[in-house]
Formats: sequence, C-alpha cells, structure tokens
Amino acid sequence: MARRWLLWIAALAAIVFLLIPPLHHGWTHVETDFPNYYTAARMFRQRLPLRDLYDWTSFQRQMNYAGWGLQLGGYVPHTPLTALPVVPLAGLAPMTAKRVWLALSLLFLAAAIWILARLTHLPVPGLIILALAGHNAMAGNFELGQYYCFLLFLMTVSFWVLLRRREFSAGLLLGAIFILKLYAGPFLFYFAWKRRWRPLAGMLVAGVALSLCSIAWFGWKDHLFYLTDVLPRAAAGEHMDPYAAGMPTILNMLRHPFEAEPELNPSPLLNAPALVFFLQPLVTLAIPVFCLIAIPRNTNLTPTELAWFLIMLVLVSPSRAFYVTVILLLPIALLLEKADLRRKVWLIAAYLLVTITLPSAWEPFFPTVWVLLAVYIALGIPCWRNLRPSIAALAAIAIIVASAISASRRMASYHREPPQKFERVAFEKDAIYSATPTVSSDGVVYESIAENRYLLKHWNHASIEIFPFEGQAFHPSVAVEGGPIYFELVSGGHSQIMVYDRENKAISQLVSSGFEPTHPAISPDGRLLAFIGLHRIIIYSNGAEGALDGPTPVHDVAWFPDSARTVYSAGPSGSSQIFATVSAGAWEQLTRDAGDHTEPAISPDGNWLAFTLARGGTRQIWMQNLATGKPYQLTEGACNSFSPAWEPDSRALVFACDCQRGIGLPALFRARLDSVVH
Repeated sequence: MARRWLLWIAALAAIVFLLIPPLHHGWTHVETDFPNYYTAARMFRQRLPLRDLYDWTSFQRQMNYAGWGLQLGGYVPHTPLTALPVVPLAGLAPMTAKRVWLALSLLFLAAAIWILARLTHLPVPGLIILALAGHNAMAGNFELGQYYCFLLFLMTVSFWVLLRRREFSAGLLLGAIFILKLYAGPFLFYFAWKRRWRPLAGMLVAGVALSLCSIAWFGWKDHLFYLTDVLPRAAAGEHMDPYAAGMPTILNMLRHPFEAEPELNPSPLLNAPALVFFLQPLVTLAIPVFCLIAIPRNTNLTPTELAWFLIMLVLVSPSRAFYVTVILLLPIALLLEKADLRRKVWLIAAYLLVTITLPSAWEPFFPTVWVLLAVYIALGIPCWRNLRPSIAALAAIAIIVASAISASRRMASYHREPPQKFERVAFEKDAIYSATPTVSSDGVVYESIAENRYLLKHWNHASIEIFPFEGQAFHPSVAVEGGPIYFELVSGGHSQIMVYDRENKAISQLVSSGFEPTHPAISPDGRLLAFIGLHRIIIYSNGAEGALDGPTPVHDVAWFPDSARTVYSAGPSGSSQIFATVSAGAWEQLTRDAGDHTEPAISPDGNWLAFTLARGGTRQIWMQNLATGKPYQLTEGACNSFSPAWEPDSRALVFACDCQRGIGLPALFRARLDSVVH
C-alpha cells in the first residue's frame, strides 16, 4: 500500500513539474504545429484545392488569413486527411481551438494510459511517470499543440481490441491511422504475413472508405497530384531540411555525412551521393523486411511481436521530429509487462534516451537513431535465431538488387538535375527557401524565409540585402531598369499590393485588401501594374483599376515586353494553360498539351515564352519559341524547378529548384539560353 501511495505522489509531482508547464506554455503561446492543422482544416471547410495545401506560399497566406499572424507553417508532408480531426474546431477562434485541442490531448493521453494499464497490468501512476519522464517528447506535444497524443490513443485502442480478438475493429482503427498519418500502413503486410485476414480486411475497408471520402471532397486529380508529386518525396525524407540533424531519421543520418548541398550541408565527411542513394533503400528496406520474415507465420498475435513491429515503424519513419516518440510509450509498456528487472532497466533507459532532451552537440551523431536501432536489434535476436538461412539469403539478395536499381535510377536523375548543370545564384548559407525571382538591370529580387517570416532579398552579384516587413512578403516584381519593388504583403488576415522605394526606404500601399489581391507584376516600362483579384486579372494605373476578360480562374500574370499585353495561366487547377491578351476582350491560347502550365514569362526580346509545367510527378521549366511554337525542356530530374524569370538581355533565365532539398523549398539557379537551344 505504501509503495502504491509513493507511486501516486511521484506521478502527481511529475504532472505538476513536467506536464503543467508545457501545457501552460501551449495554452498561452502561438507556435507551430497546431496552426498547420487548424489552417488545413479551414481550407477543407472552404473547399480550397488540395494543391494549395502543399504549396508553401499559398498555405502561408491562408495561415495569416486564419488569424495566426506571422507564425510560419506548412502542410508538407501530411496526407490529405491528416487535419480531418481538427475540422470540427476550425470554426472556433484560433487560440480557442488550440486550447480545446490541448484539453482533448490531455484526455487522449489519460485514456491511453488507462487502457495501457488494463492491457499490461502495469500501475497507472507508474505509466504516468514513464510517460512524463520522456519530457522532451511529451512537452513538445503540449507546447506545440501536436497530434501524437491523439495518435497514441488511437494506436493503443487498436492494439487493445486486437489482442482481445476484436480483429476487424482493430483493423478499422489501424486503417484510419494509415489514412491520417501513414504510420500504420505496414501493418497491411504484417497481417498478410500472419494470415490474419479479419484485421487486414478492416484496414482495407477503412482505408478505402476514407480515401473515397477524400476523393469526393477534393477530386481525383488533386489526389493524383499528392500520390505522384508529394508522397514519393515525402517518403524519401525530402521535406523541410533533409540534412538536418534535428530530424533524427535514418534518411537524414545517411545524407548528413555523405551528400553535399552548398547551402544546407556544405561540409559532409565525404560527398558520395551514389553511396547515399544505395544505402537509403538498402537500410530502410532491410529493417522492415527482416523484421517481417523473422516473425513466425502462425496466426497467434503477441504483445511482444506487436511492440517490436511498432518500434521498427518508428525507426524507419522518414519523418520523425522529437515529439513523435511519444508513440513509443505503447510498445515499451507492452514489453515491460513480463520483462525481468534487467530488461526493464534497459527498456526504460532506451525510452528516456529517445524522448528526453539530449545535448545539441550530440545531434550530428544522430544518437536517437542509434538507440532505436539497438533496441530493434536486441528485440529481434530471438526471432532471427529461428530464421531459415535460405529465406534470409533470398531476402538480402532481393534488397541489394532493388537498392542497386534504385541507386542507378537516382544517379541518372541526379546528373540531369539543375545543381549539376547550372550556376547557383544568391548563394546564402543555411537558406532554406529562395523563390519567385524577378530580374532587373541591378540584380535579382526574390522572396525568402528568414527572421521567422517570408521577406524579400536583393542579390546584386556581390551581396544580399534584406527587406523585412510587418507581414509575409510574396511575389516581388521589378521593372526591367530597376526601381521600386512591387509585392504582395499578407498581414492582419488580408493581402495587399505594396510598393517599396529602395532609394528612400519607404513603403506604401498601392492596392487595398478589398478582394485579396495577389501576384503583382509591373510592366517592363514601369507604368502599369497587373495583379490577380477574385481569380481575374486586374490592371492598375494611376489609382484606377480595371479587369481584363479572359479564361478563369487566373493563377498568375506577366507582361509582354511592349507593356501593352499580358500573358497568364488560367483554367482548372492541375490542367491550366498559358494565354495571352491580343486586344481588349480578346486572347489567344499559347500552350495546348497535357499538364498544369503556370508562371509564364516572356523574354525581353519577345522571342521566347518560359513557363512551369507540372506533369509526371514533377514541375519543370519549359521554353517555347513564340515564332515557331517549338518547345524545349530546360530542366529535368526527380525534383521540381519553377518560377522562371528572364534576365534583361534575354540570354539567361533565373529560376527556383528544390533538387537535393526539401520539396517546394528551393534555391536559385541561372541557366543560359545557349546551353539549351542551339
């Protein structure tokens, strides 16, 4: 009895000192990541295109519209339905919604601990202490309003009903988790291997039902975009900074020492991309495959087996921030139930090493990856001892061959990608995002992420000048001869068109936020301004505004060198084409092939049209001769190149490219026309 009371006293102390402070912080502060889920949920309710969720600037604009101020955010690499549980809260004020979510997260955590106590016969206060002792992971969930207490609850319930033989129900829950966060997807292979058809059927039913609901809401084309453009890069760990030691995944651990990227990873131990391209699939295939084939094929499901499989999933996850590891409470509790004292000590020690704050100096060595790998190996030894050598050999050969094929294809793409072919411009160490360049006689102005916001920068071949504003600055435009910068400023929940005088360092509003104007484009002679408002082109001149007739919705706009005609992309999202105005009320279509044609740019000599074409899973820059109509593909590779801008002499293009970087988080490059067109 005394021991039980001591446990409860220790648990209450843990709640007071380890849970309440981060909960209070999350209750009173605006921080990522809850704003990401809330913004996506609002976009769901507004029926905005799914593509907008995965476009960094479109999503950031909506985040400000939703009331999150200067808070930075993004939706990559989440699934289309990740934010679905937050949709009921999206009608509330932002901080009210976050506080409701935090209260729900407390309930989810308490329910998960109670179920774990019933499942494992471990004392509730002991589980509370264990959960809160992993302070870094738990605090992150409450400070940031994260998702993983909810996910822990769902996973715990699914294991509970699975081990109580309610297998179809367990499969339904795991299928829902799969569609929300992808973590449970490999359980399809697990149940198939174990010949457990009821949970497999449940997963398939839930997965198909939720997928159909998502397709009915967003449309098939946008889901195809997710499957071809977003999911492959996300599965490869190419989101945010793929070299960051603060994202402790196997994929980052292999890139960090062996692949150079001038801005994000300039000093690896050895620049050997071929080695990275071979090791990444080798390791991330070998770990789950050897886990699966080592599991006995009898139909019995055991807590130890499920715990090992879940630890393996966390280990090979391509996206694992520090707060994700709260999920490990479930497998560790299952393993503790029947463990002897020695085993309990090392399991708890491993859990704490993965979930507490370690010295930042250790990050480049990826200690949590090594700890999880050690736990995975230790738990797998008894199973591997019974593995047939012939099966292990066949699996190893298949994995090596698959990894070699993957590496060969990736290297072929690597050599065609812009970082290996074109000159990098506006180089800046640690720059995570540089895009939408506009080129004039005095350099390049572009948008960038720095100082916790989107701001503008000017590169003049010698230095970089920074222009921060009170809001998020997007889509700069400068006349050919230089002069003021025209841009979209998103602030206070609205978009405005602003002009910044670099000489006088003065900023003024040019177009009000009445219809959320975006994408400003100043004419080459500096007299007329075009922008997008209510999905149409608006022309501003000396305080007067007028709309142009033409296909809608319009996505972006630019000018012909005569400053008399505009070129623009318009049409349904995902299949837009490029059009040009001919005269008042008349237009002509310049592109007609399949794909999504956006971001048109006419060369100053009037001979070439450059544009971004999204097709086949990537965005690439194409050029079209306006006289002959002959197209040329400028960029290639298993990555995205976009936002083309012509230099004043029409001999080169500056563009953004996210190769070897996070999806949609590019650097700037320069391509000479004579290198493409002979």
